[in-house]
Amino acid sequence: MKPKILIVEDEPAIADNIQYVLENDGLDTLLATTGGAVAPLLAAHVIDLILLDVGLPDMTGFDLMK
Repeated sequence: MKPKILIVEDEPAIADNIQYVLENDGLDTLLATTGGAVAPLLAAHVIDLILLDVGLPDMTGFDLMK
């Protein structure tokens, strides 16, 4: 099974670039554009790594990790 990476990034250009590189390296990715979207993804998927933006529109990445 491929590792699954959760990208939490609100800037579409940055998220697209990260997702493109990771998927071309054979990894599965999921994308959340807000902190509020993270909990349902964590409940539904086994995530191996989270790439987290600290400046999200609804909360900081630091608060999300708490």
